[in-house]
Amino acid sequence: MSEAGTTGTGSVRPPEPRTPASKTQPPAAGGKGGPVYAEDIDGLLGRLGASSIDGLDEAEAAGRLAKYGKNRLPDPPRKSTLRRLLEQFANPLVLTLLAAAAIAVVVGFTDHEGGILSRFGDAIAILLIVILNAFLGYYQERRAEAALDALQKLTAPAARVRRGGKVKVIPAEEVVPGDLLELEAGDAIAADARLVQTIDLATEEAALTGESTASMKDALAPVGADAPLGDRVNMVFTGTTVVRGKARAVVTTTGSGTELGRIGEMISSVGETKTPLEERLEAFGSTILRVCLVLSAVLLGWGFLRGGRPWHELLLEAVSLAVAAIPEGLPAITTITLALGMQRMAKRGAIVRKLPAVETLGAATVIASDKTGTLTQNEMTVRVVYAGGKRYQVTGEGYDPAGGFRHHEGEIDLELDKLPAPLTYTLATAALCNNAHLEQDKETKKWRIVGDPTEGALLALAAKGNLARESVAPSHQFVHELPFDSDRKRMTVITRDKNGREIAHVKGSVDVLLPLCSKYATDDGVRGMTEEDRRTVTAVAEEMSSQALRVLAICRRVRKDVGEDGDVERELTFLGLVGMMDPPRAGVKEAVATCKRAGIRAVMITGDHKLTATAIAKEIGLWDEGDEAITGSELAKMSDEELAKRVEHLRVFARTTAEQKLRIVRAFKAKGHVVAMTGDGVNDAPALRESHIGVAMGLGGTDVARQAGDLVLADDNFATIVEAVREGRAIYRNIQKFIFFLLSSNMGLLVAVFVVSFVGKWPPLTPLMILWINLVTNGLPALALGIDPPDPHLMREPPRDTSEGLLNRRDYLGILYVGGIMGLAAIALYILSPQDEEGLLRTRALAFSLLALSPLFHAWSCRSPILSALSSKPLVSLPLVLACLTSAAIHFVAILVPSLRPVFRTYAMEANDWMMLLGLSALVVPAVEIAKVVYRAILKPTTR
Repeated sequence: MSEAGTTGTGSVRPPEPRTPASKTQPPAAGGKGGPVYAEDIDGLLGRLGASSIDGLDEAEAAGRLAKYGKNRLPDPPRKSTLRRLLEQFANPLVLTLLAAAAIAVVVGFTDHEGGILSRFGDAIAILLIVILNAFLGYYQERRAEAALDALQKLTAPAARVRRGGKVKVIPAEEVVPGDLLELEAGDAIAADARLVQTIDLATEEAALTGESTASMKDALAPVGADAPLGDRVNMVFTGTTVVRGKARAVVTTTGSGTELGRIGEMISSVGETKTPLEERLEAFGSTILRVCLVLSAVLLGWGFLRGGRPWHELLLEAVSLAVAAIPEGLPAITTITLALGMQRMAKRGAIVRKLPAVETLGAATVIASDKTGTLTQNEMTVRVVYAGGKRYQVTGEGYDPAGGFRHHEGEIDLELDKLPAPLTYTLATAALCNNAHLEQDKETKKWRIVGDPTEGALLALAAKGNLARESVAPSHQFVHELPFDSDRKRMTVITRDKNGREIAHVKGSVDVLLPLCSKYATDDGVRGMTEEDRRTVTAVAEEMSSQALRVLAICRRVRKDVGEDGDVERELTFLGLVGMMDPPRAGVKEAVATCKRAGIRAVMITGDHKLTATAIAKEIGLWDEGDEAITGSELAKMSDEELAKRVEHLRVFARTTAEQKLRIVRAFKAKGHVVAMTGDGVNDAPALRESHIGVAMGLGGTDVARQAGDLVLADDNFATIVEAVREGRAIYRNIQKFIFFLLSSNMGLLVAVFVVSFVGKWPPLTPLMILWINLVTNGLPALALGIDPPDPHLMREPPRDTSEGLLNRRDYLGILYVGGIMGLAAIALYILSPQDEEGLLRTRALAFSLLALSPLFHAWSCRSPILSALSSKPLVSLPLVLACLTSAAIHFVAILVPSLRPVFRTYAMEANDWMMLLGLSALVVPAVEIAKVVYRAILKPTTR
């Protein structure tokens, strides 16, 4: 509120400030004062060595700044570029490849025949792959850890403080404990402070508490030591703003000691949480590594026992086997597949900040959603008006003045001379007894409130009845205002109309105003109010409250001269009731229903009141029979064991703090759930970081939430999460497809290399050949499988079991089966080949092409591990066609270009060689299709 507290002409004299007695005392030497919000104000001022009148002097403030430091949050720790890059190599598979490259270098130095490329080609190829994967990983993780930076931005850039009895503006970072803040509407609060004076003060604390309405503040209100953050009405906090009134407050804590700072420390302490996909890939890589090392050791040991061959040849065979066992393209293809999924999700309004999060949301079993701004619009909206004994449903959402009124007789004509008189009076009073105003953004055309959200809802209501404040105010001269406070529970604005009458416009709590009313406005005029009228109004108000509506009574008093008696707030005429709430977002109810069908449990975690939260949960279909709600105070009394027992039945968590949200997420994780946490406020950030995937709001959310989240909803639409779940499930299914494809193809290589290496005179494939197959010819089909169209029934399946690995027993049997077919086909070439050196070298080249082309046929069978390739939808995948043709063309270059033959050790092939090669390569397709037919006939599976 401005100094005059006016809108329009005339003036309003502010009431006397609510100020506790205080005195200046010397700095306290220490002692236990308990929580500052529960401490006696005189004791607190004495302990802080502060004055509620003059503030600190400059010398004392300078000393405290040197002692306590600047009022800013600590800079977050940063990883250096070098460290980020080196961490990409700290992977068992990568380290194994580096060891293989080192061995290949040693072998290259011992081989004095051929050029540098032929001697060191294997080592160069391995190192190039390792470096490529490292840079892909570095690029993936190169995102700023900016959550604490965003917290820093929330702090006020400047503050008005009283020092030495004079008000001055200083940088916010120079505010110290004991400083006296001067606050008024529009100010950002620079530090946590205890109020010592308040005049109709209200602050916006949604970012900290999650409450959708402004928080009324009162310097004199007693607050218990166990009061949650949202109930500390004698305190103001860093990162919040003043929406109404004036105040004076003494700073109690600055910097990291503030509530905002504590949340920042929680964000830092949570650290990075590995996603289920990362955990599975890590376990998968470790398994492959163990198998690789065992087989290489067996092969190397067999070579030494058999004897007759130089050690560097034996090492080269072991390296070849290791390279054959490791799917080198897996990290790169996984990253690219996730990145392509990220692009598709971005088109639907979901911006991914961490690539594994693309898949993780598809595994979610619990979505823990904030209410305010996520399930609801964070815009108070009047839903019901009761006037003249009639109930009117109000249409329209938020602060947009578009909308109207309905009752059992249908739409109401919005022409002013057609509105019922009680409704007209109610809307006019709602517009005049108001200090807020609405404005429309020129670019987005979205309406927003400047001032208290409750008053904004009343302005929008009046505008829907063609009684916008701008049209009503010119005919009224503002005379006086009695602002709302927690004791009076009402607000009165006195105006003088064009006929010279003074009118007291009053709004406030029903239980306070109803006893002050002596008259009742009806469609037939004003009459005396009866006890039956009071009972009816009380019953209507209680019914509206039970629907989680915030109910206000609207009254007025008309006299020729209101100033004739001292009390204007008596003998009022009751005009009506208004019921308002923060309504659900459009599409949320349908999104919740889809989550249920997909086996995902949605729960609400909010800082709002239990009754309001439960009513919203029921309205959007979040609440089921047997569900329970719990408050933060109740939660604080529960042990972790008690919470673990009840958490599966709890659907609504109300009046929760940032710490409790973090605890709830951990409780669900401890029960084995994959948790997605949505939120928009600073108080949501720690839980966003702790969850498997944090989903932040992009439009209405804070920078802190956006930077702490893995996924940002650009449209703030809860329904977008459902599409992200669908995309995540499709991506995971596709990752399984291409991992099966890569491993079954690698198994063919492994079988061929292992068996051939045991036959002394058969030359095995070189590491360069194996890398060429793994990365060049197999890489593109694997990538095409990674973007296969999703199954339309994905959202009717339950979330996958978190205990499952990337592949199941059927998949591993399939890998052995396919690998055996491919590998034995290559071994057959060696058996049928002339056993002289030249013939065997040509056979190795033919086996190289066989193992490179066979996976191109096999890729079509990998679109489903159970269903026939002919039943896939669509039947022909254009990306897979292009991938296979491109891979084949690239491989033919290594065969047909004469200058590359010495590098790849290939030879020109004749027509019968080509016919045998293509026939053996295609053999895998009928073999796999026959296995699928047998599997379906025996087990009759119903999925995939």
